[in-house]
Amino acid sequence: MARSPSPKSPSSQSPAPKSRAPKTASRKPAAPAKAGTTLTRENLQALGAERLASFLMELAEHDAALGRTLRMALTAAHARDRLGKEVEKRLRAIQQSRGFLSWDKVKPLAAELDALRHTILEDVAAADIETAARTMRLLVELAPSIHERSDDNGYLSNVFCDAASDLGRLWGRLPNRKPADVVEDILTLLDSDEYGTCDDLLSSCRAALGTDGAALLRATLMKRLQALPLPRGGEDYRAIGARNRITRRLQDLADAMDDVAAYIEAVGLGTHPDRFIGDVARRLLDKGRAREALEWLAREPAGAVRFDGASDDLRIEAHEAAGERDTAQALRLKIFHTRLSLPHWRAYQRHLGDYDAIDAEEQALAHIIDFPDRAAALAALLEWPALDEAARLVRTHADTLDGRNYATLRPAAERLSEAHPNEATRLYRRLVEAVLDQALSRSYSYAAKDLKACHALAPMMTDAPGLETHEAFMTRLKTRHRRKLGFWSLVS
Repeated sequence: MARSPSPKSPSSQSPAPKSRAPKTASRKPAAPAKAGTTLTRENLQALGAERLASFLMELAEHDAALGRTLRMALTAAHARDRLGKEVEKRLRAIQQSRGFLSWDKVKPLAAELDALRHTILEDVAAADIETAARTMRLLVELAPSIHERSDDNGYLSNVFCDAASDLGRLWGRLPNRKPADVVEDILTLLDSDEYGTCDDLLSSCRAALGTDGAALLRATLMKRLQALPLPRGGEDYRAIGARNRITRRLQDLADAMDDVAAYIEAVGLGTHPDRFIGDVARRLLDKGRAREALEWLAREPAGAVRFDGASDDLRIEAHEAAGERDTAQALRLKIFHTRLSLPHWRAYQRHLGDYDAIDAEEQALAHIIDFPDRAAALAALLEWPALDEAARLVRTHADTLDGRNYATLRPAAERLSEAHPNEATRLYRRLVEAVLDQALSRSYSYAAKDLKACHALAPMMTDAPGLETHEAFMTRLKTRHRRKLGFWSLVS
């Protein structure tokens, strides 16, 4: 029964608004002051140049890297003509260092080198393009010595690869640069590269090479290729590796010059042209040559699983581009039937009429439910989403689901918990027992969490054929695995 408001005297009503009003008024001015304490560019600018300069000077006394950054910024602002020399001086100092770079020193060094790279590309190049190119090359040439004495986890490699690409673009901006000089410099860097630093160098050298430089580089690489001995069988790895290194450079050169014919020729010169079938098809498609792309895709070895998945979308795209929409649709449906790929199913469905789409959807769900790989079927039903059908699959085939497939079963159990607690419980139990049956002690913590989920679902469970009560399951689990004290200590 709702309470009716009791009458109050005027004196009892008046204090409420008086007590609230000052609080509301006092909070409004506080918001801007609080926002002003957040570390943002605008708030720091409000402190004024003098205070910020004092803070930076104080920090720079204890942070050598910050001090170098500030000196570079000052040089860029007031003596840009000397900036290239300052950058080169710092790079030389790094080059002469010999100490080992542990993992905690790698990231700061990578950040400094990347800052120097940006300085060369933006500030030094604006003042003197020749100095910029020379200095960027010095940065690229640091890579071997630094890699040899560092425990890099990718930070340094990324900086050096970016610098190599920048170098190619800077070469393209140099006035009156001879193609022969560009070719010589490119080959020098490529030949000395043992860490993949210059893998993307050629892709940025189109302007630097020009038609004449590209022809000269190609001729030089072809001459080197012809001088190599042919591999003596599939285990002649040294000869195979040497040949493939040159053919990959020919492929990169062809890409840089946007020459599909040269790319195809380079692929044919390698020892494993089948590995590049999809790459050739991609380039032909980009040129609007769909029929030729399909001819290349038809060369893939029958039953080569590693190619099928990578080339399916290329085939579909090529059939569509060639005007063969029915063939593309048939391929989409085949991929769905074979692998339960829902993206391909949705693409197939988008090309159907409204009535056909409804019938096809029912057939697709039936196909998923009957799919022999029950875990794949369960994952597809969750992605659909069709939770009722997923629950029916679990009820029917729970005993065939591998509890070690936690990547599928655990998300399925979480999704089914609210509307289908019985089926979610079946999955959680499969996960728990898979860990305990194999005594996977490193997974005990996960099994304990899954068992906790079973406890939480127990009050929502209903009687169902073949499904133990929670109490019976716990009794059986404790009897069978009573010696696994590490697990039970986590449960308790």
